[in-house]
Amino acid sequence: MAQETIKEMLKMIDAKIEHIEDITSDNRAVIIKLVKQSNQIVKFLKQLELHEVSDEFESITSPPVSAEEKLRSNKMEDLKELVEDFMDKHDELKEFEEELKKNKDKLTPGTIGES
Repeated sequence: MAQETIKEMLKMIDAKIEHIEDITSDNRAVIIKLVKQSNQIVKFLKQLELHEVSDEFESITSPPVSAEEKLRSNKMEDLKELVEDFMDKHDELKEFEEELKKNKDKLTPGTIGES
């Protein structure tokens, strides 16, 4: 091989190595940002950590709960169940939409038939 061809190949290899180094540097920066964000999330979640209290302990240390407070608590439980149900339905709907997108070409609008 001619010396000029070898020089060109070495320059090209050097350029590719520099490109890979740049990409690695960018990836490293992104990873550092993600780790920092993860640490912030963990700190935040530690602040929100709740401890479940047994009914036995609760009845000893807390004053009796009024009927209004029980009603509010029941409403909150119902609301919580409703939100959980909504989230489940939302996930199912997303799965259904994805399934429809996959089979879009197989569907014929206005046609009713057996499945």
